[in-house]
Amino acid sequence: MNNVIQFPNSDVKEYRQKCCFMNRAVQVEGEGGELQKYPCIVLYEEKTDIPILYTGLERYLCHLVKSELLNGKTLSAKAYAICHFLNYILKETEINSLHECTLETVRGFLKSMKTRDDGTEYNKGTWLRYRDYVMDFLLMYYTYNRDTLPFQYVGEELKSLTIVKDEKHHKKATIVHNASLHISAPKTTHKKNRILVDGYLDLLLYEAKKYEPDIALGIALGAYAGLREGEVVNVTCGGIQTLRKGFGMVSGIEIDLTDKAPYFKIWNKKTDPGTIKKNRTQKVYNDFISAINDLHEYHVALMESRGFDTSKDAPLFVNRQGNPMTVQTYSDRVKKLFYERFLPSLKRTCELQGTYADNAAFIEAYEAEYPGAHMFRHWFTMYLLTKARLTSGEIMKWRGDSSQESMNDYIHENADLIEIFRESSYTFQSQILEDIY
Repeated sequence: MNNVIQFPNSDVKEYRQKCCFMNRAVQVEGEGGELQKYPCIVLYEEKTDIPILYTGLERYLCHLVKSELLNGKTLSAKAYAICHFLNYILKETEINSLHECTLETVRGFLKSMKTRDDGTEYNKGTWLRYRDYVMDFLLMYYTYNRDTLPFQYVGEELKSLTIVKDEKHHKKATIVHNASLHISAPKTTHKKNRILVDGYLDLLLYEAKKYEPDIALGIALGAYAGLREGEVVNVTCGGIQTLRKGFGMVSGIEIDLTDKAPYFKIWNKKTDPGTIKKNRTQKVYNDFISAINDLHEYHVALMESRGFDTSKDAPLFVNRQGNPMTVQTYSDRVKKLFYERFLPSLKRTCELQGTYADNAAFIEAYEAEYPGAHMFRHWFTMYLLTKARLTSGEIMKWRGDSSQESMNDYIHENADLIEIFRESSYTFQSQILEDIY
């Protein structure tokens, strides 16, 4: 379906103001029989909440690759952004079909997204994501329909490619940039306090081993291999492969994230089980192989002592009833550990050592805002940047990212702070970490 908007009413202008596009998630059955939430972009009459048109535009939300389709939250966020764009067209223009959009139409939308109704600016990160989602959406729509519709833009105007040569390894890389359309992002950025100081991780893991041994390995997988929370709970008992060299010495550890865990493929409960953002085989960083190996052996032994299934396809992380641990349960237990065990222990330690003043800024920041379980992936990033001193391309590979662009932007924008971080003993910098996903 090519039309964006169709109206059964003769008074088109008045009717447009009474309608809006909304994302309505529907459950579809995947190839393996598992249920997945998939967005559906629908035109509604706002007052009656009656659907007027099922647009079919959700098919252009992303490149149809498996790693994207498995991530329902990402698709939902994209659908939400596209609905904003479609509603801008509906309310602020006289355009009736997407191919009538011009670059000026997109510029108008991006300008409107900079400021809220109350005059405050939108968050910079949100605005940049919306821009990227809209560009991807329009490019996909153009690619599929350019032979049959008279577009007012071409794909090259939405994205540009830069070829970068790596002389050292005699390789070439292609970096994709979304068009800025000469509009700068809002300056307002709420940077979440996701800093976990180097020594703090050791204390948190120490408390986890004592009070939350079921998730200690999960925390380590986030901090030592960069796994996201949803990826942690998708690791099966056979998903951690220990590589050995001569005399049985451990030489590496690989984590299988090439597919959703079998027990989540048939998941039919309302709670979000957790997803893998990018399907891959993830390696544990070399400096942490021994620590992960010890924690893994301890974790499996603990499960066996409790009579839990440790066969190849069984969940590596289970709740107290022995069922697969969901991402919500995992995140909740990390938060409980953080506030009930780690933070009180940090305060006591600082008081005993006479270092409370040095750590007060950290403690106050944690009390004001919870860093979230994603702090372990951020810790991993900062370690690779400041301790291992890897390049952005190397960090991207170790983190399992799809694009190098976000890492390049992050390093460029925070170059001075990163250097301070390298030279200092992790002095407090509440703004040092961006939201990198």
